[in-house]
Amino acid sequence: MRRECPQCGEFMRQVTRESVLQVPGNPQPTRTQIREWVCPECDYFEEDDSRDGDA
Repeated sequence: MRRECPQCGEFMRQVTRESVLQVPGNPQPTRTQIREWVCPECDYFEEDDSRDGDA
């Protein structure tokens, strides 16, 4: 799947990163996988709103 950048028109790439949230008083950090579309030309990004089963 490809997506065009709304700012510069280049093709964006899909990136998965991990967000770590440390809550005071909780010894275990909360980890969340975040999928984003990122444009390598202008650094525009947006969250991927599609689900794993959709495409």
